[in-house]
Amino acid sequence: MNITSETFPCVIIGSGPAGLSAALALAGQNIKPLILERLDRPALKLLASGGGRCNFSNVLDENSFMQKFGRQGAFMRNALRFAPKEWLLDFFHSHDLKTTLTDSFFYFPASGRARDILDLFQRESGVEIRTCCEVIGIDADTTGVCGVSLADGTQISCRSVILAAGGCAWQGLGTMKGLRLAESLGHKLIKPLPAVAPLLIAEPWVGSLAGVTLPDAELKLQSGRDTFHTRGSLLFTHSGLSGFPALDLAGEAASLCERKGNAKLVLSFCAGKNAAFWEDLLDECRVKDGKRLVRSVLSEFLPRSVAETLCRLCNCPEAKTATLSAVSRRMLCIMAGGCELTLTGAGPFSKAMAMRGGISLKEIDPATLQSRLIPGLFFAGEIMDLTGPCGGYNIQWAFSSGRLAGASAADFLRI
Repeated sequence: MNITSETFPCVIIGSGPAGLSAALALAGQNIKPLILERLDRPALKLLASGGGRCNFSNVLDENSFMQKFGRQGAFMRNALRFAPKEWLLDFFHSHDLKTTLTDSFFYFPASGRARDILDLFQRESGVEIRTCCEVIGIDADTTGVCGVSLADGTQISCRSVILAAGGCAWQGLGTMKGLRLAESLGHKLIKPLPAVAPLLIAEPWVGSLAGVTLPDAELKLQSGRDTFHTRGSLLFTHSGLSGFPALDLAGEAASLCERKGNAKLVLSFCAGKNAAFWEDLLDECRVKDGKRLVRSVLSEFLPRSVAETLCRLCNCPEAKTATLSAVSRRMLCIMAGGCELTLTGAGPFSKAMAMRGGISLKEIDPATLQSRLIPGLFFAGEIMDLTGPCGGYNIQWAFSSGRLAGASAADFLRI
């Protein structure tokens, strides 16, 4: 299709939650944008999120929400105030899209269908989404944005562009192409790293437990002056650790290992149970039933395979509580209470659900999300160097930033 002669006031690159939200904001100002999507269907990351259910937000207040994004979280304040979760919930409810709160924290569509969110935004914005349209260049002159160039040679004229192309996470869905578009216009790119991804651990015994779950474990990571704690159900994998506690640490872990090489990660197999707890437990069992195997005692609190692995690592695979040596006893209690692991990174990108890094925030105005370098260029969503953990953080940020970018683009177009 030849669309060389077409002109739109605004072109949105990317059809995810950020792009959809931007289109809705523009439509509310009677401005008809065009969404260009390089894949053959729109919003595939949105549709895949939460196992297809889409955890789109959570109950945290503004300040607590921003803190989850680290030291740069305050950059979000304008967008969150312009389009808080209350706006999103009101939008859904006013159009009969019911929501549900899981574990008194996570918001999902009550239908359990991410597609309902996509359908609602498309319907209410009336935006045209053209798929299989890869943008290879954002055209700009001394006055700012003037159009976009597509891979098939097509040129589309426009006065504003909202770059909502996401990052390079998720196998088959993520890409560097949106980041390269911004970079080609002079924007600084903070190196992308996997976030919301499995942790990579060097110790072979961790991989030997692949498939085993710790119901309530705790992880601790020291990064400079900051200490990060996460807690919850943890899954051993062939290459390390997964589950919410691991995924939440992934962005910080990837960044730390990128800067320092390997790092130390502390695993408590049962959250809240330190070395003193395990010492007291073994002492009590030695008095009550000295013939009992140590691994059986540990199995009251840990999966049997984990208990057996710990005993093997501490040179007491067949020891009884009464004959457990002092050295093995101390080693075992320290490991169970806070085992030091060698963290080598996070990922790979194909298993990451988000990206850490992206376009430098220093070159984006937080009040409008407009580029400080190119008039008429706006950013929304994951493409910016701002990433939160699991739990609806990144999708809420995408919706909020998309709405602010769309409204700001509308203001720009009226000048």
